[in-house]
Amino acid sequence: MSDMALVARGVEARFGSFVANQDVCLEVPVGERRVLIGPNGAGKSTLFNVLAGQLRPSRGTVELLGHDVTRMPAYRRARRGLARTFQLNNLFNELTVRQNIEITLASRGAARAVFWRDLGSVRDIRAGSDALLDAWEFSDLADLPVTELSYGQQRVMEIVLAMSTQPRVLLLDEPTAGLAAADAARLTRLVAELPRDITIVMIEHDMDVVFALADQVTVLHQGKVLADDTPERVAVDSGVLQVYLGGGEDA
Repeated sequence: MSDMALVARGVEARFGSFVANQDVCLEVPVGERRVLIGPNGAGKSTLFNVLAGQLRPSRGTVELLGHDVTRMPAYRRARRGLARTFQLNNLFNELTVRQNIEITLASRGAARAVFWRDLGSVRDIRAGSDALLDAWEFSDLADLPVTELSYGQQRVMEIVLAMSTQPRVLLLDEPTAGLAAADAARLTRLVAELPRDITIVMIEHDMDVVFALADQVTVLHQGKVLADDTPERVAVDSGVLQVYLGGGEDA
């Protein structure tokens, strides 16, 4: 088994004459908490799309748990153990919290063929949803429609659904964006408590969250890796300090 959970080698993402990522190399060991930071327009979201399989790189390769997945679409990477959240929620807003979880659980097991039964009546699915609701402190909210959750609770729900697929590599795209301080602290605590057999790669702008979670920080600037080091060393890197307040739209 590979000791690397996720590897990008020489990744380039080009859109016509615009290059969003250029010669990006990334090695994330199994169990690591890696955080990607950088100014807007640095290419963080584009790189996430390449890693997750939503976008095929113009050049370079991506490996997931020792397997070359460069040409593999997102759904096949998911079957190999990768899960991703997005900046905007992908929840079934009119369904309850429990129903959202049950649908996701059913999608990865034999129960996906049992379309004539209430998913809650399938023993493994009910047990799995109960375990997730308890672990993520959602038991009291299980029967509420997602539309009645606060924004912070919906952000946590995104991670709950990702975790319901039992991922080995979890990509979190700005999980605390737009959250109040208390909600961001709660989400950070829940992520910190995830077992170390799950590798986490996340984009994050809140430096308090970065320092709370990151083992290693990768800084992108103008589509390239500017720095790749511990949070403490990145925080005093002169090159990072010079560019981190740059403007523009994120690519």
